[in-house]
Amino acid sequence: MKPMVKKLAVLLTATGLVASLAACGKANEAGSASSAASSTAASAKPAAPADISITTLAFAAAPTGELEAVKKLNEKLNVNLKLNWIPAAQISEKLNALLASRDLPDVLFVEDFNLTPAFLNAIDQGAFWDLGPYIKNYPNLAKYPENVYKNASLKGKLYSLPRVRPLDGHESMLIRKDWLDKLGLQQPKTMDELAIVLEAFAQKDPDGNGKPDTYGAVIPGSPGPASYLLSMFGTGTKWKEENGSLIPYWYTPQAKDALAFWNKSFKAGGILPDFPVLKAAQIKDMLVQGKAGVAFANVIDAYKYNLELQKVTPQANLIAVELPKAPDGKAYYEQASGYYGQFLINKKSVDEAKLKKILEVYDYTASVEGYNLATYGIQDVDYKVKPDGSVEQTEEGKKKGYSGDTTGQWVTGYFDKYSRAKISGIPTDVYEANKKVVDAISSITDPTYGLMKSAPFKEKGADWDKKLNDMMVNVVFGKNTLEDWDKLVKQFKDDPSFQQHLKETNEFYKEKSK
Repeated sequence: MKPMVKKLAVLLTATGLVASLAACGKANEAGSASSAASSTAASAKPAAPADISITTLAFAAAPTGELEAVKKLNEKLNVNLKLNWIPAAQISEKLNALLASRDLPDVLFVEDFNLTPAFLNAIDQGAFWDLGPYIKNYPNLAKYPENVYKNASLKGKLYSLPRVRPLDGHESMLIRKDWLDKLGLQQPKTMDELAIVLEAFAQKDPDGNGKPDTYGAVIPGSPGPASYLLSMFGTGTKWKEENGSLIPYWYTPQAKDALAFWNKSFKAGGILPDFPVLKAAQIKDMLVQGKAGVAFANVIDAYKYNLELQKVTPQANLIAVELPKAPDGKAYYEQASGYYGQFLINKKSVDEAKLKKILEVYDYTASVEGYNLATYGIQDVDYKVKPDGSVEQTEEGKKKGYSGDTTGQWVTGYFDKYSRAKISGIPTDVYEANKKVVDAISSITDPTYGLMKSAPFKEKGADWDKKLNDMMVNVVFGKNTLEDWDKLVKQFKDDPSFQQHLKETNEFYKEKSK
């Protein structure tokens, strides 16, 4: 008998006794009522498992056959999970087809509403649950940072469970500590100090081989420079709010200051000369080959790249540190959205009772225990937990189809502030240093997270981006001047289509902020 049923029976029995004492002579009647209630409670059957269909994406071949982890989840939570994976390359096409057929699962993954805008119309028509009023009742889901839910919201309401990711740790400065030590330099804490370090790395032979073959920073310029080149100077994250309205971050005077700084560094050898054609994927290569001593990347990348670097240069010491402070004395970081993709819950097939059961499932899989079970299978059979807390899959688990690329794609995960600061096998001292870098970050969110693209941007955005990116790159390596930059900015400010883009973006923003 379930505990709640037992309590009910006891309560009814006690009520009967009180009634018999008060009525003086109705003991038999009360006893009969109490007995009947107890008999009814004893014969009650457990609720049938709730069928829950979930469609998500997969980056690898989906597992075949019944997974033991799913059976365990079904038993623990009294559900019947029906998981369906769509290859990542086909997800947008398949989701649009599902919506058109009106044959949606109970839960479905949406990567980006800009790729599947029809779902926004469906939301407006009440097709999916507003989850905002419920999240607080589920402790693991409630642990997600407020900004994650804010970024995933539409028109001030939360229509999805975001697949949680860290807000910070994707942006840090990677620097060759051994080069600093050899040249008698300290970690640069300001942009002026960074300029000195970049120039020294290029001109003072930090690797000691007697050749002028090193540079300051490896910074990708293709297909366009990373936004952090500007945002580090206080431009805002892609957009900046001024007086209640949004302006593009490259409108700001700080953007021009940033371009002037990087141009000066480039001329002094502080940036690899291949900057215009370098891609983000080449950051690692340039660091590992000892071509550059500075980069901007995930905190954990310093340790990962250093392992390879030390195979060639055993004394190398690439570490992650905080970003230098802008001229105004503040360090500026871009905050990530805090999620990748969202799960919508179908209001047509899911009543409130079933909704709560679905949230119960997702709350459990938002714990470390539940996430590991759903993603990696049975502990000590399909995976092992190492002393540092990291997961190591067994060959048996891999053969069954468990992986982050498949079974890990139907859950939202648990929030780990430091997940971009660690990796399996990382030494304790390096991890502790990385945690301090993450803890020091005070990041700025992009206010346009979750907003639809404007109609003008859909038509002309690619052309606008190319013009901007080309000009930024050309100013940095000296093909164009800062005066040319000013002229381009003015062209955008005088362009009616671009102004309409700003107008629509601000309308979307105000609607989201309600």
